[in-house]
Amino acid sequence: MIIQILILSVIYFYFTDRQSEFYIEQLKVSLKNEAKLIISKEIINIDANNLNKKTRNRLDKWSKKWGKEIDARITMINKDGKVIADSTYNPEKMDNHLNRPEIQEVIKDSESGSAIRRSDTLKIDMLYMALPVIKNGEIVAFMRLAKSLEEINNVVKENLKNYIIFFLIVLIFSLILLGRFTSDLIKPIQKMSKIAAKIADGNYGESINLKSHSKEIDKMTQQFNLMSKKLEKKINEISEEKNKAEAILSSMVDGVIATDENGEIMLINPAAREMLFIDEKHVRDKDFIQVVRNYKINELLEKVLKENDIISQEILLQREEEKILRCHFASITNEENNIKGGVIVFTDITELRRLEQVRKDFVANVSHELKTPLTSIIGYVDTLLENENINKNTKNKFLKIIKDEADRLGILIQDLLNLSKFEDSNPELNPGNINNLINKTVSILEEKAGKKNISIKTKMAEDSLQVYMIKEQIEQVMINLIDNAIKYTPEDGEIEIKVLEKENKVLVEVIDNGIGIPQKDQQRIFERFYRVDKARSRSMGGTGIGLSIVKHIIKSHDSEINLESESGKGSKFWFYLKKVK
Repeated sequence: MIIQILILSVIYFYFTDRQSEFYIEQLKVSLKNEAKLIISKEIINIDANNLNKKTRNRLDKWSKKWGKEIDARITMINKDGKVIADSTYNPEKMDNHLNRPEIQEVIKDSESGSAIRRSDTLKIDMLYMALPVIKNGEIVAFMRLAKSLEEINNVVKENLKNYIIFFLIVLIFSLILLGRFTSDLIKPIQKMSKIAAKIADGNYGESINLKSHSKEIDKMTQQFNLMSKKLEKKINEISEEKNKAEAILSSMVDGVIATDENGEIMLINPAAREMLFIDEKHVRDKDFIQVVRNYKINELLEKVLKENDIISQEILLQREEEKILRCHFASITNEENNIKGGVIVFTDITELRRLEQVRKDFVANVSHELKTPLTSIIGYVDTLLENENINKNTKNKFLKIIKDEADRLGILIQDLLNLSKFEDSNPELNPGNINNLINKTVSILEEKAGKKNISIKTKMAEDSLQVYMIKEQIEQVMINLIDNAIKYTPEDGEIEIKVLEKENKVLVEVIDNGIGIPQKDQQRIFERFYRVDKARSRSMGGTGIGLSIVKHIIKSHDSEINLESESGKGSKFWFYLKKVK
């Protein structure tokens, strides 16, 4: 019904508008011909720009005469826009007409100009037709004819009444026919609309059960149901693929960021957020540099997006913590090989680089530690071989030094073997009495402590305290910790060993009042071959591996060794073991 009304309304307005345009065009042609005739007969010999009183009077009479004869208002305008004659009004009281639309149209290289507007003087709609007065190929004046549109409007209004009556009859007849033919269509379409709304809300399996007298409606219903089933299947497939992709990206250790061709982020996985210290939750469609805030990475991405290149480079990030990332840049292209975006894969190689440095340091330290006793042994052996006249005391002294260095070399090699064994092992923890183990360790080292008059005190919980451990390894830990405490505690010092229960854990502490460890060395004290005072450590028989062995043993027991120390005031080492319930 609305469409019918709109169609008839459009037709109605089209016909009325075309009729009005037809009458106006006819009027324009008539005025144009009359203006040309007047210009050729009367105006061509008048100089409109140099008028005297006599010529003005002549023009005034002439305009009134012709205006009455052709029933139109005639206005003469010089090339500057000044009105020099008018058949209806005093030209002296009229304003400049140079900017009037019809005059401007003539000036813009046109043989005539026309405009329809309401006359400010007559207060009615007028058609204005302007023509140039040309002498010697130049415009010297303008002649404008104006005709009232009142007669045309009256004719159009009369015709409008007839059109309205005709269209009302057609509309009523059309609506009756439409009502009959669309009654069978509305209900099925309404039902389809409701089902379509449900599908739009995510109920993709919905179908229509509908009987209609229209074959077209029945066919459309079948196709609609088929579309619904296929859509459900396709959406499920897409959802599964999307979930798989998201699961893969979320579980990836490597970071992934994908951008469009403008460098705006389309995808980012959790690993990339963590590596690049990104806390913002919503970064999709944001500019890459605003989110990542790294000039070097952004520069390489821009190069890939511009040159369709593949780049791999290591980049150092220094923010909350220092990270070394291996970044792999590649462009995303379509079938026409046009760049549609870029993807960056980040691999955190910080730990790898650290381990490489540890390996280098380890090789250097082992070489140095092995070289020192070997050099000493070789030196003294060469001396004994080259000098047969060495007295017995000197020879015995040299042999003792060789023996001590060989023993030291043996201890170092044994420590290295133990360290390697502890690093590679995956131990099975068994219940054991921690108090008995500590008492045994103390009894082993009491004699050594007694030589420096150092007392070892123990403070332990109940005798039957059971923990999960590998007995031999924890015994090694306690020997190393207590032995270090004895080495670095001056004579008449004190060592205290505590065993305390902490919920489902057991805390073991070794406390001494020795020389302590400077703050700057506390972070590195558990590294292999690291010594606070190298000369003093060697003189005390240390290899620099003891605390590293302790660290790896405790780590294999799902715990950590901790340190608290202050120079000149002693040290405290502690760790936890799981309690047997």
